[in-house]
Amino acid sequence: MNIVSQMCAIAVMFVIMYFYISQKKIILHTSKAFVEVWIAGLLSLFSDIFALVAIEKRSGYPHTATNIICKLYLWTVTWVAMVAFWYICVDIFRKKELERKWRKRLWIFGILTDILIMVVPIKIYDSDNIVYTYGPAVIITYAVTVILLALILMLTKKYSQAINPRRRKSMQVWVALMFISAVIQFIDKKILIVSFASVIGVLILFIMLENPMANIDRDTGFFNLNALFEYMKEAYGQGNDVSIVCIRYGSNENDFFTREMEKSIFYEVVSFINKLPDNYVFRSSANEYLLVFENTDCAEKTIGILERRFDKPWGGDNMTMLFGEIYYLRSTELVRRPSDILGLFQYAKRNRAEFTGRGVMLINNEVIEHIYDENSVENEIIEALRDNRVEVFYQPIYNTKTHKFTSAEALVRIRSREGNIIPPGRFIAVAEKRGLILRLGERVFEIVCRFIVQHDIHAMGIEYIECNLSVVQCAYDHLAQDFIAIMEKYHVDANDIVLEITESASITEKKILLDNMNALRKVGVRFALDDFGTGQSNLSYIVDMPIDIVKFDRGMTNAYFDNGKGKPVMDAAMGMIQKLKLEIVSEGIEEKEQLAKLDELGIDYIQGYYFSKPRNAAEFISFIESNNT
Repeated sequence: MNIVSQMCAIAVMFVIMYFYISQKKIILHTSKAFVEVWIAGLLSLFSDIFALVAIEKRSGYPHTATNIICKLYLWTVTWVAMVAFWYICVDIFRKKELERKWRKRLWIFGILTDILIMVVPIKIYDSDNIVYTYGPAVIITYAVTVILLALILMLTKKYSQAINPRRRKSMQVWVALMFISAVIQFIDKKILIVSFASVIGVLILFIMLENPMANIDRDTGFFNLNALFEYMKEAYGQGNDVSIVCIRYGSNENDFFTREMEKSIFYEVVSFINKLPDNYVFRSSANEYLLVFENTDCAEKTIGILERRFDKPWGGDNMTMLFGEIYYLRSTELVRRPSDILGLFQYAKRNRAEFTGRGVMLINNEVIEHIYDENSVENEIIEALRDNRVEVFYQPIYNTKTHKFTSAEALVRIRSREGNIIPPGRFIAVAEKRGLILRLGERVFEIVCRFIVQHDIHAMGIEYIECNLSVVQCAYDHLAQDFIAIMEKYHVDANDIVLEITESASITEKKILLDNMNALRKVGVRFALDDFGTGQSNLSYIVDMPIDIVKFDRGMTNAYFDNGKGKPVMDAAMGMIQKLKLEIVSEGIEEKEQLAKLDELGIDYIQGYYFSKPRNAAEFISFIESNNT
């Protein structure tokens, strides 16, 4: 009797369980299923040994007893396959109802299989030091095991998006090992390696997935983000609502830390957080931790403790003040998907000032819906760029000297999947915030250049097209280089382009903006200062910036007509602008009386709904052809 492989496998199993038990861990349903896999594997090994002993010593025992012991071993072989199947089901069917449903099915299948194995005959071969069992009971065991292993492969393929990728890969490797070992043992009965193969599978699961150390942050001893994702996936699947407190800390800008001081304070903060009761702590970044509570009262009590502690100094000399930003998600029921949680906190950190000042930022339903709305708009922009649903509308600009429309402003629009136009007020701010404005602005400029060369704008009486630049574009180092490349690609005359900048763009990253403007002006592009009269209007911007056109904002134009103070301000601005030999565009004109007065004042260009709303390319061409004839 050779049981060396079984004894080695038992030793491996106990080593696995020692390291599993001795480490800090979060007990998840997958963890419980792994323990079941371990138990089934260990039982299979012991049963294998007992069956071999029973066969060797069968002369001293009743034949029925030997058969029962051998069949118990066959039971454990099917149990290993069943718990392996259950292990993958737990990861896929995380909802309680589905979990119970599949558990019930598996129990019924297992009981029927065990009964069948017990009632059919089993035969024993023992000759020339070769011992094995065969017969109907063994065939049923092999068939059931193969069916379950095939089902595991089917589930890993069908639900590949729902399963942890490492679990999918580990289970596929284990199934392959079980198949290979079963085939080898079926062909050569003296090679008893099925039980050992199942232990190798357990070892793979432990190394790849269930090793608690893989979920531990080595610097702090807290759980890492991988553990957070697994924990939250299960919480959602089981319908468990939890509260999460995010604490982010740092030093004031004027504080100077040596490496030793920084390390000392780091461990002091870690020690303090580690002592907070009733929570799981997850480290999300260098100086940021997520505390997960299953009780809301405990969460809110802990917030008070955190606030009081960060009001006091830290360090061995008790002289270092740290700021502590606290973000509180009272209920994860407000969050649609567990994968969204980290993104919510990241958004809250970036936009803290938008929702709150100092103190605790409550991530409530208003904040969450705001985030989801922005995410929806971001996805709409990305899809529109991908599917060529970015469009440009053109608003005609009236020339008071020629009494014709001699230019137009290009305005970006996005068409939804349903075919509806999404206005820029809905997506421009999101595009700037989410880093999409450069791609969007470049796409608009390319569409405008294509429009200029595809349609003889000069034949229509159009001298140039105005394109808006966002603040982000103006601060982009390679703006001029990219725009010149696009004009060269479409063979566009730079004199056909006027780029609009805003006053806020001239405030931020002024050197980069001026470098871009000068590079573009060298090839013939002109510039307009848009929305003059809003924000922090300052006439010095007109002097400092190399612009050719000033556009009066609608609000400034209306103020000229609506209140006494607006008139002298606009008169003074106009006087200076005209002396600088710059052209003036007045936006937002909607009434005939406004047009007549501005024409009388010497405004060069008029833009507004009095003449036309922004139109798509075809409508714009039709409008110009009708009105410029």
